[in-house]
Amino acid sequence: MILKIFFFSILFGIASCNAQGVGKGQRIDLTSSLSLDTNQGQFAQLFIPDYYNPPQDGKITLVFHLHSASWAAEDEVYRAKADAVLFNIHLGGLSSPYKNYFSDQTKFLKILNLTLQTLKDKGIIANPEIKNIIVTSFSAGYAGVREILKSEEYYRQIAALHLADGLHSSSYQPTMDEQMKNFVRFARDAVKKKKIMRLTHSSITTSGYASTTETANYLLSHLNLSRSMVNENDRIGTLYSRCDSGYFHLRSYRGTTAEAHLKHLYAMDMMLKATMEQLNRATGIGSFDNPLKSFRLKQNYPNPFNDQTSLEFYLPFSEFVELTVFDQRGKRVESLIRRFQGSGWHRVRFKAAGLASGVYYYVLKASGNIAFRRMLLIK
Repeated sequence: MILKIFFFSILFGIASCNAQGVGKGQRIDLTSSLSLDTNQGQFAQLFIPDYYNPPQDGKITLVFHLHSASWAAEDEVYRAKADAVLFNIHLGGLSSPYKNYFSDQTKFLKILNLTLQTLKDKGIIANPEIKNIIVTSFSAGYAGVREILKSEEYYRQIAALHLADGLHSSSYQPTMDEQMKNFVRFARDAVKKKKIMRLTHSSITTSGYASTTETANYLLSHLNLSRSMVNENDRIGTLYSRCDSGYFHLRSYRGTTAEAHLKHLYAMDMMLKATMEQLNRATGIGSFDNPLKSFRLKQNYPNPFNDQTSLEFYLPFSEFVELTVFDQRGKRVESLIRRFQGSGWHRVRFKAAGLASGVYYYVLKASGNIAFRRMLLIK
């Protein structure tokens, strides 16, 4: 019964009019550009707050939000007065559409490229680049986050992760371990101040899968951390415990209703404001030891190039590899490799005969991970 209450409550919140929001700024619809299904209520949008001052060097902070009405995601940024551009995607009321969409790991790359190209085409930023990515998610959006984090390249680029009453997993232990492993990794890096992670959870119980309370407990047990008991009230409700270690921050709330659940979404600006302040003074975010523990993809050489260029990558062990070139609109140009490769460094020549000048991307996929680079063809 409680799942039905949540489902209809979330749909009601998603369908509510923009009058509920306070965000003011420029809205750019990207629904058709991403071929989303409007009949299923899917949409995607860029939002540039009216106070936003584009950086002179073009390096932006991107808030990448999954699952909410447009006005709610806008409020997350606007109320926090975050110096950032917002991308918001909504794929439906349940987690499976997010899992299915982002299991194609080129989708995240396509969105990042589309965001930059749109900012340029609309004359907002002449030569935009992404400096920081803050991924924020409410409720069902966690399933998309889980797929995104499987990519080593994406993982490295994400500076901060916010989960608002929306981290679930299977209750079957082996499956739970697999589904939670990258969330645990991100939390560990946050404790070490290499990432920033914030999550909130309600006291809602679930049947057949792990609740947000249970997944929070799972994280704490794997981090060897414990809760500090408190009794405070804020915009979400009654806070009964918290945990802060490094840049890992957990907030636990009472409340078992749909209304209590939605309050976690409506107050996401509190997390974003705190993270923006932390990013401004933090050092070492995103630094990692021994990068050769995982595969690597080097920048092509020469770059820019005229006729042909070399692409080089490293594999820590033998595995099936796909190396593909795309144009800046996401259209496949050429499949360079699709076979098993041995461990070590590999070099491939890419010949650009017949291609027009412009920006291209080469994408390496292996072991469920993805890495990509940008290259420039000049003729």
